[in-house]
Amino acid sequence: MQIVRKGERGTYAPPGHDAAVTAEKLFDPTNGCSKVDVHITTFAPHTGMEEEIHPFSDHVLYMLEGELEARQGGKTVSRIGKGDSLHIPAGESHQIVNPSSKPATFVAVTVPPA
Repeated sequence: MQIVRKGERGTYAPPGHDAAVTAEKLFDPTNGCSKVDVHITTFAPHTGMEEEIHPFSDHVLYMLEGELEARQGGKTVSRIGKGDSLHIPAGESHQIVNPSSKPATFVAVTVPPA
């Protein structure tokens, strides 16, 4: 069993995301959790990420606060808010953006880690 306490999590800017997007690592292969990557990510207002594909990894997002747009091919597929969940199957292109003037925070789970 492993516990990661608040303040012990590493914070980083995910590759392919705007510089104002931050992520806090909870568990991933670098800290002993080989089968899953779990982090908390915050998109500052009017930030996002490039469209990407993870060929072998599913993503599940759970919104803690704010709103995000899920896009494919430059088109908005859905808007998600607090309490909503989003599953992105392995191999599916996706882009997540925060078009609002408020931060958006979510828990992201990637299986297996990308």
